[in-house]
Amino acid sequence: GSPLDTEALLMGSTLFLWQFPHFFALSWMHRIDYGRGGFQMVPVNDIQTKGDRTAGLIMRYTGYLSTVPILSTVLDVTSPMFAIEGIALNAYAFYVAKQFDNERSNSNARKVFLTSLWYLPSFMVLFILHSKTWKNEEKLDDENAKEEWNALLKKWISDVRSKGKELCVHEVVISKTAAEEQNSHGDDKEGVTNGGNKCPVMFSKSTAKSSVEVAKKTAANATKGIEVEKQ
Repeated sequence: GSPLDTEALLMGSTLFLWQFPHFFALSWMHRIDYGRGGFQMVPVNDIQTKGDRTAGLIMRYTGYLSTVPILSTVLDVTSPMFAIEGIALNAYAFYVAKQFDNERSNSNARKVFLTSLWYLPSFMVLFILHSKTWKNEEKLDDENAKEEWNALLKKWISDVRSKGKELCVHEVVISKTAAEEQNSHGDDKEGVTNGGNKCPVMFSKSTAKSSVEVAKKTAANATKGIEVEKQ
């Protein structure tokens, strides 16, 4: 797909928004070490305000992140179930963010950080499970597999029919008769060709005529035999 596909934009937005609560919580826990190392992190410069800016950013981006499941459902990328499960997932993330906002301790910052670790894979799994694009691709794969199965079934039936014709007495007889007639009656090729490819036996005109004559002779001979016996 294209990088500008709706699915790609939603996943990219999720990763972008997720990183702020994750790294702000981490940097708050190690703000003293970052300050000693000379890193100009937000929590380092936020010590004097007791973490107001850090807590505000965590709350803000957690709120932005909670809109993604709803937005993906509105855009028809995922099923409505993803929005419902997303509300439950983001409710807990918002809960721990609010705890840090109320009390800017390392313990609460650690809860935000640990929540972010399992939040992202959970979000990804739910997104895939409820993705309509994946379901459409699976349906297309099933249709292609069905077409391939139908092609294999047709080939198998054709092979069985061909093998059956080789073993069929009618086919053997008619093929032999057709070959003989083709040699002796060049003017009746159409009837010979048609007769040699069908089972039950379908005779050409000349073959049918000769068969009728043979039947008449057989009937006449049988009648004579009966008359002789009566005398």
